[in-house]
Amino acid sequence: MKLRLPRILASEDEDEEEDRPSAAISGAGQEEHPQPSPLPWGWMGLVIAAALVTRLGYLFLFADPQNAGDGFTDAYHHWQIAYLTKEVGLSHGPRLWDMRGWEYFWGPVHPLLMSLLFFATGSTSIVLARLLSLAFGTFGVALIFLLCRRYWGLGVAVFAGAFAALSPVAIFNDTAGMAEPIAIALLLFGIWLLPRWGFWAGLVWAVAAMARVEAWLFGLGLVVAWLVGARKLRGSRAPLVIGWLLGMGVYAKFLLDQTGNPIYPLYINFQFVGLSAGGTGGQAAGGTVLWLMFGLASTACMAVVAWSLWKRPASYLLLTLGFGYSALSLATFLRYATEWKERRFEFPLDFAAILVAIALVKLLPERKALPRAVSWSAAAAGLLAVQLLWVPVQTTYASTEPLFAYEVSLAHQIGAVYNQPQYRGGVLNMPGDEPTLLYVMVRDEGLKGSNVTSQFYDPFYYLPAGYHYADHPNVVGPLLQCWLTDSKTRLFLVSPPGPLSRSVPDYKAYFGDHPQWFEDSGAKLPNGWSLVAVNAPSPTQAECKAARSASR
Repeated sequence: MKLRLPRILASEDEDEEEDRPSAAISGAGQEEHPQPSPLPWGWMGLVIAAALVTRLGYLFLFADPQNAGDGFTDAYHHWQIAYLTKEVGLSHGPRLWDMRGWEYFWGPVHPLLMSLLFFATGSTSIVLARLLSLAFGTFGVALIFLLCRRYWGLGVAVFAGAFAALSPVAIFNDTAGMAEPIAIALLLFGIWLLPRWGFWAGLVWAVAAMARVEAWLFGLGLVVAWLVGARKLRGSRAPLVIGWLLGMGVYAKFLLDQTGNPIYPLYINFQFVGLSAGGTGGQAAGGTVLWLMFGLASTACMAVVAWSLWKRPASYLLLTLGFGYSALSLATFLRYATEWKERRFEFPLDFAAILVAIALVKLLPERKALPRAVSWSAAAAGLLAVQLLWVPVQTTYASTEPLFAYEVSLAHQIGAVYNQPQYRGGVLNMPGDEPTLLYVMVRDEGLKGSNVTSQFYDPFYYLPAGYHYADHPNVVGPLLQCWLTDSKTRLFLVSPPGPLSRSVPDYKAYFGDHPQWFEDSGAKLPNGWSLVAVNAPSPTQAECKAARSASR
């Protein structure tokens, strides 16, 4: 007896409403595919409208457009890279620019698109970043609808598209100003382009890798999957491979020139996620049962990926991406403690909804296992039930509002001093890990990117670990003086002690030894913050060179 799995994977022999390529493909020894039925513009328009209305409504009516989830997302750090690239980086290279050295950590597509919006609109508001991710998120919803219709018919497309449009996790993520919606939409777009436009599909997958590092893995996986199954889909292997290799080759050369490592984002992310660099820990000690459940689920997803590549139904590229993305999302949770965040599970949830839609709307009614009216009622009930996710989403978002309000207040207090005549237009030397503070300073206090420098690249960055001012004042002191004068620092923002503020005791000791160069600016800042006015004399180039030589 031959064992057959349930047919959640549509075959190429589906009816004309389902798994058909969008146009004929000609070539030696190839047959043309039947023309697809007309695109249901009304249904697709409703799904897209639902996605736009819910996302715009949430952004402008239920959330603070200026608070992109401060402390819960990296939106302000992405904004910082885009803004400083526009203000500084393009005239210094050109290159990406950051206050903390993460400019090439995520990829260039997102900051460059934001910089383009900054130039086009004359604004540097975080709202532009949020509208950018909103647009790509909506594009992703449309692609889910189109792909599901291609493979499983209109009913599945309507349900899966409606879920993607109305899911609270997707709505929050798509309005957060992050890069994930860009990468997800590009990966789906590449699948939609196949089999007709192979070269462009490969190029789009390469651009996706320039938006999010996970797309390095997904893009490579999809290319391999295409090599395995292109003949069955009556497509040519070579154009897609050429497009992907061309895009990735250009990107690798760019990274090599800028960082010295052609796979820099992949390498650095592996250090964090795979090796727990930077103090990130695993989850095994936190809950064995949950760890086991997620591990088994990740393994099961990869098993289905292998089965899809073996059977190669017409929908196998979407299934490979969906199950592969889910497997990685689950696996990273096991290893990297900070990965349990909303953006890691947006597409896995959307993909799970696709599988549910296939079962409820297609398989069960076709096999007379469930009346169609009951299946659609169950699907509608599922859409309503998922709205309960608004409770944890909004609870988490609400918890970010006090921190954002604190950052705004702190920026205004700093700005009250910075905008005094003796300091206005001078350089503010500030911690490199305060992108929200920098954003508010730029937005409200007139600080320009050319008038800010980062403490991340202070002299201690280049000195051996454990090298302190108190132990080597004659070496570190001149290095600090050269750094402050070379950067034209006029105000120095001292942060409270923390894991990224290890140099603060050295700064304070140096300031205390040179009271004639440093004085309290009079700013009344909270919680251990202080703002110091700097008036250090400029040493000669020979003195700075001698100090650098002495530190080696």
